[in-house]
Amino acid sequence: MFKTILNLINRVITPRRTRPLWIRLLPYAFLIAVGLLIFALTGATWEYTNSSQFCGTQCHTMPPEYAAYQFSPHARVNCVECHIGRAFIATQFTRKAGDLSHVISYLGAEYEVPLHIKHLRPANQICERCHNPEKFSDNSLKKFERFSAERNNEPSITYLTFKTGGGMAEEGLGKGIHWHINNTVEYIATDESYLAQEIPWVRLTRPDGSTEVYVDIEADLPSDFAMKNEEHLHIMDCTSCHNRIAHQFRRPSDTIDEAMSRGLISPEIPYFKQNALAVMERKYPSMEEANKAIRRLRQYYQVHWPDYYAQHPEIVNNGIETLLGIYENTVFPTMDVSWNTHPNNQGHTATAGCFRCHDGKHLNEQQETIRLECNLCHSVPLKNQVDGTSPVLPVSAQFEPESHADSNWVSQHRFQFNDTCEGCHTVENPGGSDDISYCANSGCHAMEGDYTGLNSAELIKRTNILSADSPTHPEVALTWSALIKPILVERCVVCHNPDNPNADIDLTSYEGVLTTVTKEDATNSPLIQVQLDKHPNRLPADSLTWFTEWIEAGMPK
Repeated sequence: MFKTILNLINRVITPRRTRPLWIRLLPYAFLIAVGLLIFALTGATWEYTNSSQFCGTQCHTMPPEYAAYQFSPHARVNCVECHIGRAFIATQFTRKAGDLSHVISYLGAEYEVPLHIKHLRPANQICERCHNPEKFSDNSLKKFERFSAERNNEPSITYLTFKTGGGMAEEGLGKGIHWHINNTVEYIATDESYLAQEIPWVRLTRPDGSTEVYVDIEADLPSDFAMKNEEHLHIMDCTSCHNRIAHQFRRPSDTIDEAMSRGLISPEIPYFKQNALAVMERKYPSMEEANKAIRRLRQYYQVHWPDYYAQHPEIVNNGIETLLGIYENTVFPTMDVSWNTHPNNQGHTATAGCFRCHDGKHLNEQQETIRLECNLCHSVPLKNQVDGTSPVLPVSAQFEPESHADSNWVSQHRFQFNDTCEGCHTVENPGGSDDISYCANSGCHAMEGDYTGLNSAELIKRTNILSADSPTHPEVALTWSALIKPILVERCVVCHNPDNPNADIDLTSYEGVLTTVTKEDATNSPLIQVQLDKHPNRLPADSLTWFTEWIEAGMPK
């Protein structure tokens, strides 16, 4: 029987020459058909395993990243374009085979949470295959619409122009934010390289080959730091800033603002943003518990705002359903992922981002800082006025005096405010945040500045200095006329004078100063205490010591 079957197969595969031509060609046609089928199946399998759907739903434990990816600017770029890179198919196959360890970890549930991508292809193999690094981009205008949680969803609009720039310096370009792409900037991070949030050492190599090294003045790095950490040296590229461009997990405050600005959530719901944040920013053991907590907002409005809920139940319910959708695409308890998990280096509000290097306290040997001023990358933030009128944004570069060209200007300017500022700026309530003047800008002064180094004790010591013409003690007598008055004239009386309706005290006269001091307890005098309480234009430490000694000496005139 078996021998009969073999003979039959043999006659089919190797028909006699006397058989018709089509029978003799049949084995070859069969082999070709099988080969084409294998080729088609292999190609289809390869394409499917390269699809984002396969990566996000079949191969990896990727619900957070896949959910964020689907709402990203790269939602139509396959995952493998970045994670495997474009290359010859054999190279791609080798790279993908190298990731089999991830599959094994997945099957054995031995993967870490949250997931972090620790090895990404260089930007010139991924980003720059579509984005030309030599391209120059014009300035762009962006509108930020925010709603205050504390002020019952009160809206505010901030306008910024962004100086994207780029291009080649040889062509008269090479400016703006994308200046980094066509200049060699290297850095060493002291935390995990795939996070790179702590960057104390930066080196710039100019086109002529000269270099400049900037070091965080608070890092206390040894002289051989760069040599010992040469293997951790990274060249800045697209992903140094755009590290989350395809997988963003945005803060609830930002997503609620966007939903309100688009009309998905009504700003008319009383204190909705405040209540939504209170619920969404808690940590829950499961998505089911989170959904229950968010849905309980319905009962909250039924109890605490019964009249509004009775008249607008659908508006409140729609807002709650929108919150549920936002939360489900932002927080993944089983994977320990939320908006706090992955730092986003594009910008500097949610995480350090730009301020990892542009924090004001990375200095070179000449004590020049990596520049920090707002208008290096965008315009000074300007908000709509209280009456709703829009601010006027300059369409060209504004004049800047010599002092502003100093790389340390941002850290110095709070200590150098004087009447010369009025030549260009409105100066009412300087350092305030009520938007009544250029110097009372809430877009700047209402920011916490958590990621800048402007409050660094060492930086303040270096930048908070009086002019060379200012008197010093004991070179001059410890008196009002010789020491105290000249210092107040240089630093304080531009605001604290009788002609300023917002001034609470007069520091132009001896008698006015006497109202701010307590002879029996110099250090607790209002004049000293307001300085110790982080006054926006506080005096240098040694000058404040002279003021205290002057009070203790009886305030000699």
